[in-house]
Amino acid sequence: MGTSILESLLKVSEKAANIARVIRQDEHLIKLLVQEKKGAEKNPRFVQDFKTLADVLIQETVKHDIGSRFPDIVNHIFGEESNTFSNVLGDTITVQVQADQVATAALLSTVLSGDTQAAERLALEVHRDLRLEDVDMENLPQLNLPLEQCGIWIDPIDSTSEYISGEEAKLSANDIYKSGLGCVTVLIGVFDRVSGQPILGVVNQPFYTQHGSRWEGMCQWGVKFGDLSKCSASLLRNMEDDRAKVAVLSGSEDPNLKCRLRSAGYVVAEASGAGYKQLCVARGNADLYLLTKGSTFMWDTCGPHAILRSLGGGIVSYKRVLENGENLEEAELKYGANHTAEEQCSASHCNLEGIIAFRDRSLVHELVKILRPS
Repeated sequence: MGTSILESLLKVSEKAANIARVIRQDEHLIKLLVQEKKGAEKNPRFVQDFKTLADVLIQETVKHDIGSRFPDIVNHIFGEESNTFSNVLGDTITVQVQADQVATAALLSTVLSGDTQAAERLALEVHRDLRLEDVDMENLPQLNLPLEQCGIWIDPIDSTSEYISGEEAKLSANDIYKSGLGCVTVLIGVFDRVSGQPILGVVNQPFYTQHGSRWEGMCQWGVKFGDLSKCSASLLRNMEDDRAKVAVLSGSEDPNLKCRLRSAGYVVAEASGAGYKQLCVARGNADLYLLTKGSTFMWDTCGPHAILRSLGGGIVSYKRVLENGENLEEAELKYGANHTAEEQCSASHCNLEGIIAFRDRSLVHELVKILRPS
């Protein structure tokens, strides 16, 4: 049963990526589905922030597929999005995966104001039974996770604005994309509700490579539980000793921070998407990801955090590290949820103190010396 939770997460992440690709490749569909977030659902960092049916549908698909197979965790699967959706006719519908493809298509047709062709296409992907060969299942570890005390955080489509714009990926530095579809990720993280530690993470990049009009994704995972540390083989490459250190940041980050990092010899690469920037650190394209603002949430960091922990790294509070730089363990992010799976997430799930993501702990101690006021 332990291995099957990882297998199931990998499969459902690929199903999520398929849904994202199907919607993105239909211009009529993407225009029909996009809604602007309003009021409390807005992310204050962005001028425009969107909710899409893709977000909600992916989130509910993960909840359905994992919850139906692992009943111990079904009431502790949490996502970024409210699953209520308003269509162009002004109707409000609760989006949930139904018992079969026909019923799901009927519900989605209501969301899509009677567009049965689109609804049936989406329902097909939601209920598709992926073959094992569609997902890399090599060398998965034997796990014995205490699922009865675990929870799951889902970010169905991280970097929604890049997903909606659909632009080609633009490089920043060190093979890091500054913007575009390459920055879009599906993030799934399993955490221990007792200790608050992230223990298993899956990150799927739906738009990793393009072959004509067809996209293929890349899915990577990591687990850190007890003495077990294991991750996707592709993440185990050694960092290049002779290259300049790279810090990846948001384009809207503090210019003074960028200046101080450059003065300390860092190459500063700008990129979109919190999930993607953390993935860049896990892959070794960047040494650190710094964010001084409280604009990420538990759903943004739980999955990537587990992967970084499997590599000997982690994610810590930016503010607490600068105040108490020697104790990274006390500054490490912890996860929980103070609501039921049916309720809307709140600001209490925000990483208010900013974050630092890393693979090499020594670089964080070095960073403190660079950034602390003299």
